[in-house]
Amino acid sequence: MKFKFYFINSFLIGLLCIQTSCFSDQSESLNSDPILNDISNPMPGGELKLVEKEFYRSIFPYSIEESVGYKITSQIHNGLLRMNPKNLAIEPNIAKSWEINDEQTRYTFHLRDDVYFHDNSCFESSKSAKLTAHDVVFSMELICGEYYNSGYNLLMKNLIGAHDFYNNKCDSISGIRAIDDTTLVLELSEPAPTIIYLLASTKASIISKVAYDMYGRDLTTGCGPFLLHQINEDSTTITLHKNPNHFLTDDQGNSLPYLNSVSFKIIRDENSRTEMFLNKESMVLSEISENKVKNLFESYHKEFDDKVFIVDRKPVMATDCYEFNLSKKPFDNVNVRKAFAHAINKEKLIRNILDGQGTIGDKGIVPKVNILKNYNYDTIKGYGYDAELAKSYLAKAGYPDGENFPEVVLELTFGHPLQEKVAIEVQNQLKNTLNISITIEEEKMSTLIDRAASGRSQMNHFTWLAEYPSPMDFLNVFYGGLENKDNASYSWPNTTRYRNDNYDKILEQALITSDKEERFKLYEKAESILMDDVPVIILWYPEVYNIRYGNIHNLFFNEMLHFDFSTTYLTK
Repeated sequence: MKFKFYFINSFLIGLLCIQTSCFSDQSESLNSDPILNDISNPMPGGELKLVEKEFYRSIFPYSIEESVGYKITSQIHNGLLRMNPKNLAIEPNIAKSWEINDEQTRYTFHLRDDVYFHDNSCFESSKSAKLTAHDVVFSMELICGEYYNSGYNLLMKNLIGAHDFYNNKCDSISGIRAIDDTTLVLELSEPAPTIIYLLASTKASIISKVAYDMYGRDLTTGCGPFLLHQINEDSTTITLHKNPNHFLTDDQGNSLPYLNSVSFKIIRDENSRTEMFLNKESMVLSEISENKVKNLFESYHKEFDDKVFIVDRKPVMATDCYEFNLSKKPFDNVNVRKAFAHAINKEKLIRNILDGQGTIGDKGIVPKVNILKNYNYDTIKGYGYDAELAKSYLAKAGYPDGENFPEVVLELTFGHPLQEKVAIEVQNQLKNTLNISITIEEEKMSTLIDRAASGRSQMNHFTWLAEYPSPMDFLNVFYGGLENKDNASYSWPNTTRYRNDNYDKILEQALITSDKEERFKLYEKAESILMDDVPVIILWYPEVYNIRYGNIHNLFFNEMLHFDFSTTYLTK
């Protein structure tokens, strides 16, 4: 997953038969949070007003590249399954039930018979707007064909016939069949214990063939709890309205969603976002710094005491890093990459710039969070600050004391003061330790993504955010097995253009390993290879503060920043 503030990479985890045990520990930690335990009676109506700091590039589910696009798209579209925003457990959705054979290679899904795509002129009748298993087949073929990226590796590697379909050797995928309108069968070549999460991902949403034939990737018609009502001319305001025909209900049989509408305003200036929150023009102040929280508390302590404002702090499943373009000099040299990695004093960054709001990036790309407490981080070699070792690596690369080192440009996303402050500190550290100079440039997020994915940048600040709670979601970013080896081609999400056949083989083996302990050992082995090759510098694992108004209920802040507003409601 990639973009600024957060990038998203789709994937998977968990079999139905072991679903409860897989999530018991994280459910307990989430349920202990009073913000996530709202037992008030739901009230229908009202508008949830949100403010975001980044523009989105796409709200087509198979082309999402940033967190705001993911947040919007998640409300418009639905997958076969869904992820509960409170405890991240997998639940029925379009598929009301499913069975797995004893060999764990055949999944039979039974679809609801009351799911309709949003009203749109592309549908000649309600019958043509009804979602069927044939729409699921069509969606999976798009994912394994035109819109494939490494986030869909599980399907590509395990769904029978998917690889041949991708290579245009056949017209359909033999491993996915619509038995009738409400029965779907997926057949895998090997057991794949993580496929359930992929099918609950927004990036595996089910779309209508009728709508896609008319709109292509401009499609905005889904079957989710909200429908797209309006995008203003400059795309700074997006309004979603309640889907009156949504199929889900609450435990009392009340139709969902409760809200009449959700609006998103794109406001880049932090002070403007704060002012809007205080003026009740927005209801949530998201992803803010600890200093901002302290300042607000000093000025509005009564509102916090009276629970008019409610604050939430969480470590998130995310990693801030500098990515290298391994296809360009000087970062095609592993010794240069190791020199940079050892030259940065991350502890100083956390202490002086982040004010302690984050965990030092002393391990690998997989973030250190409680949800992954069974992951053995001790097996992963990180890169600590060591000036002398950094100098020796640079000399080994052929640049003693920085002599004749080429120009390097570090690219950031425009409008992120924290990134800029960190970059200036890193710039100074590299000059003082290695006697090399780097230039800092800020780009619009869309430009930054295009430059990185097209291989035109050298070094970028990116933040990767999980879409499902597994190390694979981060490791999969660097998978190169099916990537075009042409360094000028578009490479997403593997913008580093990292290539290591052994790394790829280990990940492929992990995909088909049912035993969780063995699977995690494979993840750890792969990450050790990755970090030895150091295609990225791990800076920190972030924590975020969110402040919301106390009259918002069932708005769940989880470690993945996965939002589902279908059960959110407001009180006066």
